[in-house]
Amino acid sequence: MENAKSIDWDEIGLGLKALAREIAQVSATGFARPKVIISHGGLETDAVSLRSRIGAEAPQLAQVADLAFAACPGGRYYDLKNNGIPWSEGSVLVFLDSDTVPERSWLSTLLKPFDDPETICVNGHTYLSHDDFFSRTFALIWFFPMAEGDKRFASKRAINANNIAFRRDWISSHPFPAHNGFKVSCTLLMHQLWGEGHKIVNVDARVHHYSPRGWRFFFWRALVTGRDADRKFVELHSPSRARRIVKSFTRWGTMSWRTLRRVVNHAPQTGMPVWQIPFAAIVGLTFYTFAFLGHFSLAAGLVRDKVEIVPDYVVHS
Repeated sequence: MENAKSIDWDEIGLGLKALAREIAQVSATGFARPKVIISHGGLETDAVSLRSRIGAEAPQLAQVADLAFAACPGGRYYDLKNNGIPWSEGSVLVFLDSDTVPERSWLSTLLKPFDDPETICVNGHTYLSHDDFFSRTFALIWFFPMAEGDKRFASKRAINANNIAFRRDWISSHPFPAHNGFKVSCTLLMHQLWGEGHKIVNVDARVHHYSPRGWRFFFWRALVTGRDADRKFVELHSPSRARRIVKSFTRWGTMSWRTLRRVVNHAPQTGMPVWQIPFAAIVGLTFYTFAFLGHFSLAAGLVRDKVEIVPDYVVHS
């Protein structure tokens, strides 16, 4: 429920209704009644109001699943995911975020590979929804593949912590690693999987993710993206400050070229008018220029490596 701070309850309700529909579909094929764990950053006493609100938005959910509420006061994104793991009881644990909406057959597609006892992790396909210039631009430059026509990127996608399933015994012993970064832990977990020789099964289990909102989020998220890129380089490659600084420049060039290529090649499928394409490219290049500034400043020691927390001015933008 971490992302619920920045979206509306009617949007959360859409995701919960879709989740209930998917659970009903797989239950009809013989799956046991599941447990849905709502992991939130509030107090234990907030469970009453959360249950009431979820019941009002998606009454179907309590009809098809047992609901549990796991409080983690002040918990960050991955804290909340780890917080929910001990509450689970089944053999497979599925992670879904409050700002994602599953498409039809999402859950059955995500669960099918677990018929193979060797399967440890199944990764779904998350994409950004879009309905205006800003959201279309984000869909083009973001870290998720496009909904359609992006098979090459989709085939190489990293794990999506907002749309993924694990064997419960494995994820219980390998929780998302603690880290100062905003979205670094899923990358570290992915490398743990690879390091143990496990194959990540990518399937077309689709959810759409609400588009980021507001210019304040845009600039903050760009800077954090850069700082996280440096953190990943330190963890996976080298702590050398000189190499980190060089990496900040090479990544700036790589991401700028990637942005131009994706905007030009994929803008038509988003419905973006031709005249808006140059402006989308400018927005994308601006995003990754700010990402470079965040990357370089941390790599060069100009800023301290502090725990990343979403500022209030971003949440309420």
